Amino acid sequence: MPPEPVASPLTGWIFTGELRTYQAEVLTRLPVGGRDPLHVVAPPGSGKTLLGLLLAARERHRTLVLAPTVTIRQQWVRTAVDLAPDARAVSDDPERIADLTALTYQALSVTGDGSPFDDLARVVWAEELVEAGRSDADAATWLAEFAIDNPAQYRSGIRRRTRRLRSQFARRNPAELARVLHPNAAALIDRLVAAGVRTVVLDECHHLLDHWALVVAYLAARIRETGVEPLLIGLTATLPSPDDETEYENYSQLLGEVDYEVPTPAVVKEGHLAPYRDFVLLTEPTPAEAGFIRRHEALLHSMIVDVLSTPDGISFLEEQLQPANGPPDEDPLARIDRALSADFALTRSCAVVLREVVPQHPLVAAIPQVLLDRCTTDDLLTVLVRFAQARLLADPSAANQWEHVRRSLADFGYLLTDRGLRRGRNPVETTLASSEAKDAAAVEILHRELASDDGERVRAVVVTDFVTHGNRRGADAAAGALRTFDALVADPVVAGLRPVLLTAQYLRVRADDAATLAAALADLLGVTVDIGDAAGATRDLRTSGAGSGRIVAAVSELIRRGEVRVLVGTRGLLGEGWDCPAVNTLIDLTAVATSSATQQLRGRTLRLDPGWPEKVAHNWSVACLIPADVALDDASEPDRLRRKHSHLWGLNADGDGRIVSGLAHALPSAAAQAFEAVLDKHPDASIRGVDDLLRAAWPARATTRAEWRIGEPYTSRERDEITVRQVAAAPLLRTTQVARADGATSAVGGALGVGLLLAVLAGQGLAVHPALGAALVAAGGALAAATTLLPLLGRTLRDRRHPAEVYRLAALVVARTLRDAGRIGPFDDTDIVAHVDDDRTRVRIELGGMPADRRVVTDAVEELFAAVRTPRFLLRIDRGAAGSTRLFERLADRLSPGRTLLPVPRAIARRRGDAEQFERHWRQAIGTCTLHELQGAQGLALLRVARSSEGRVDVARPRARVWG
Repeated sequence: MPPEPVASPLTGWIFTGELRTYQAEVLTRLPVGGRDPLHVVAPPGSGKTLLGLLLAARERHRTLVLAPTVTIRQQWVRTAVDLAPDARAVSDDPERIADLTALTYQALSVTGDGSPFDDLARVVWAEELVEAGRSDADAATWLAEFAIDNPAQYRSGIRRRTRRLRSQFARRNPAELARVLHPNAAALIDRLVAAGVRTVVLDECHHLLDHWALVVAYLAARIRETGVEPLLIGLTATLPSPDDETEYENYSQLLGEVDYEVPTPAVVKEGHLAPYRDFVLLTEPTPAEAGFIRRHEALLHSMIVDVLSTPDGISFLEEQLQPANGPPDEDPLARIDRALSADFALTRSCAVVLREVVPQHPLVAAIPQVLLDRCTTDDLLTVLVRFAQARLLADPSAANQWEHVRRSLADFGYLLTDRGLRRGRNPVETTLASSEAKDAAAVEILHRELASDDGERVRAVVVTDFVTHGNRRGADAAAGALRTFDALVADPVVAGLRPVLLTAQYLRVRADDAATLAAALADLLGVTVDIGDAAGATRDLRTSGAGSGRIVAAVSELIRRGEVRVLVGTRGLLGEGWDCPAVNTLIDLTAVATSSATQQLRGRTLRLDPGWPEKVAHNWSVACLIPADVALDDASEPDRLRRKHSHLWGLNADGDGRIVSGLAHALPSAAAQAFEAVLDKHPDASIRGVDDLLRAAWPARATTRAEWRIGEPYTSRERDEITVRQVAAAPLLRTTQVARADGATSAVGGALGVGLLLAVLAGQGLAVHPALGAALVAAGGALAAATTLLPLLGRTLRDRRHPAEVYRLAALVVARTLRDAGRIGPFDDTDIVAHVDDDRTRVRIELGGMPADRRVVTDAVEELFAAVRTPRFLLRIDRGAAGSTRLFERLADRLSPGRTLLPVPRAIARRRGDAEQFERHWRQAIGTCTLHELQGAQGLALLRVARSSEGRVDVARPRARVWG
């Protein structure tokens, strides 16, 4: 029997203030009394706590709020007391269940230090053994012995069952789940259910990945056993990363798809978060680190070259470039053509590697120049892995060589297996991520901030991953908060800001500030603060009787007063839950790039500051790049930089007031182009040159605030955007092949029509003079042709005046083909629009619609206009046969471009039928085209032409999402 319900809990809870626009929209849009979970994403400072309470109150059931920390739990209690008619209706005591009870997730703990799913898998395995005929005791004994006798097989069995359990844990019997919970947690859940809890609010619900997902699933299952359906309300500032598919599946099983997402720009525009700007500072490794990287580059290059320059390695390269299954007297170029047809990408890599390994090899001269790009690290690794798998792994006698290559690659952070190469965090990536140059960059950023018009208002937080990191490659001290703090206090300008280091283990200050700050903290904490023994330029402060939460609050108060203006700490302490509205400058030195970590960090600076109503936040990212003159390729830092900014909204760095995501809101066009030149190893590119461009484009905080246009009406709409460079004439115009065919057909038809009319007239006795008749026939043909060609010419002129429409049609062709292929759902043609920039040099293609489908289409459109690499199909767009003399054809020919070759996107090129459908859609919407598969000599010739021109995607304005 279900427990007796509490009489109308939360009914009298009233909010007397004014709801924000998006809060009111959430309450209006999300249904009351539904059976499905409610899932809301909103940034820090957007009023999630109030929104969650109002969503729960309208359900009129007893409610449990689960929060990740005690600090956040107390925020819920304070806000709930303000709404409740009686403060006794709110509790944070697990022994007193009230109308609304706020607890931490940790209160519902699970057993052990490992995954509860492993414990549950062992329970299931034991049950399987019992069903097979063993007793309970025998099953338990056999499993215990098996775990010791054959641990590998035991772990394999646990993993198999764990995977199955993870995919169905939310539907398992509550009694099974209870067996892996701590008895205290199970008893607390029983009390909650017995007290009539029906609504469960999950704050910062991105924590529901493994342990807590199982606990909440158990709580929900126990409520269902009473005969009612629980309502789960998930609130978070950011979704968890889908990188761990299993954990993400646990999360999505509980909360489903997002029902409403409040964009950060909406909260800023309504004046509830501070306007902000994102900046990037690029640096390069210190001389010692650069020396290590160069040695690493030389060692890796030497190791690969040594392996591939052996007779066996050269033989492998020759066989890849000159396959043997052909005529004995076959030309070397023809053999290369066949190799390209068999495996284009591998053949190209083998070509550049052969030139690198044996530059004087006779075959190098026969390789077409179009294939001989720069030999990258990826090319070397690709060929080495193929060689190792084909020649070493397959040959038992080469086992020692296979092990040598495998161990050698492991030294560089690569794991070679029979499936291929898996890339771990190699030493170069670790060196760049923890570079000492980033500490110097933090000092430089503070110098720039202090020199600005609002320099006296700067309150900065510098965040690292760890207190100290084990990596010391090329550095004197291990990376982390301690090393960063030492760099800050050593600078006389930054030292004047009274920097403080605060971590779980340290409260460190400058020696010159120790007495002053110790006294200030003692006054705030009401306890004695001791100064540690002398240790160079810094001192550690020690408190007794004050917990970490109180110390963090006291330091935050000193920041508010301006007595401390720089705080150094780790993301574990200064990330989620830390609240210091006075902080207006973030220097992010962390290596994390997940959505949750990135957005939580940025949320620290966006709180409104009562002491500065005109506050503008500056958020800095620091990346350490390998200089252009070092041949080694490592994309870890630029990729991390891109990932970080892909999760964030911000003002377009070009100053046009648009709100975009991606690097476009941190790098102006010129800087973005220079950044790509560094990554492409352009000889004239430099990291300092990129920084010079960024400094020149650095706007004042007042300019940033004005660009946000706070208080003005806005449309909360999101779409993806691709920017392409516009050539003199739109490169996708309808071709004159169509005009020629239609014109010729119309001319013949017109002439025959006139001739038939003359014949009829002659039959009626109305003969026409032969010369006049011939003139009339010719005139009829010309008039008919003109009637057909003039509209085509008009359309060509129109498309020339409005080139954006041609690009819009190209994007529509992509979307229609993907829809026909079943890769996206239905879409509205109006979701795709295109605009020409004011300077008429670029076209912006914007794609709306459902997020998942929109991303698929945007990926394909970007690939269509990107530089040609190694596609399976090319779409050829011709201007018609040469030598035409007809006036209309020649005129249209001049207005349309020459030969254009576009790569067919991979999502379409996987199946020939889809590629052919793409060609049909293109013909119908845009004009004549021909589909070519890259095979043999013809494919190589087309590739030469296609790769001779640059891609149309504008590298200076990277792909972005647009809001508003």
